[in-house]
Amino acid sequence: YSVDLDGFNTAMEKQRADARAAWSGSGDAATDQVWFDIHEKTGATEFLGYEVESAEGQVIALVVDGEEVQEAQEGSNVAIILNQTPFYGESGGQEGDQGVISIEGGLTVTITETQKKLGDLHIHIGKVSGGALKVGDEVQLAVDHERRSALRAHHSATHLLHSALRNQLGDHIAQKGSLVAGERLRFDVSHPKAMTLEDLSIVEDQVNIQVRGNSEVSTRLMTPDEAIEAGAMALFGEKYGDEVRVVAMGSAGNEAYSTELCGGTHAHRTGDIGL
Repeated sequence: YSVDLDGFNTAMEKQRADARAAWSGSGDAATDQVWFDIHEKTGATEFLGYEVESAEGQVIALVVDGEEVQEAQEGSNVAIILNQTPFYGESGGQEGDQGVISIEGGLTVTITETQKKLGDLHIHIGKVSGGALKVGDEVQLAVDHERRSALRAHHSATHLLHSALRNQLGDHIAQKGSLVAGERLRFDVSHPKAMTLEDLSIVEDQVNIQVRGNSEVSTRLMTPDEAIEAGAMALFGEKYGDEVRVVAMGSAGNEAYSTELCGGTHAHRTGDIGL
């Protein structure tokens, strides 16, 4: 057997050109071109944030005012791409992490926002102080622990809320969108009529019973088919790869109260959520 490598490379280059063209446009869409170019060179960011909230990393790209640069001067607003990061990029309704990127000797970048581009490229957005940040720099990464803890709690709470709403209103209830922020959560569903005060009270009580049960929040890696077969709910708007995270929590007889596919960060136990 032989492979027509020239033909393959020609077809691959056409695919890249078509993909780049699909990202072109005006305003925000035009600036997305830079992320596409970076992603083509660097590949995905390795996400460490399920296990740790601080780590070391290397700067592999910098973007200032929509343009890729080799150095970000003191006082500039910069988007930083690293080889690996504990910072969660906004996705699945969960807001991105905040925190600090620093170099021993004084340079710091206060990260106010972490985004995720092209599915797996983490973009750390912040302001440089104490020197100039350069591509190739080795840096220390520290996520804001208090805010991350609140995000974990609110994300786990949306899973419990989802199950409670299905139990009370019916199996047609499915997440249509959500916001997982540091100070609150919002959960969107479709239902043919307004919830009654009794409905709200029952749902609230069900969630609080699961919180007080203080069960462990477990995470397993499976294929999407295995996860669905195990009863996990796939969420609206999520894109799933060859391997998915299955998050289970709470207790309903011999089964978990909630089992869902989810790439977000979660509390270690339901009791961590609080009322």
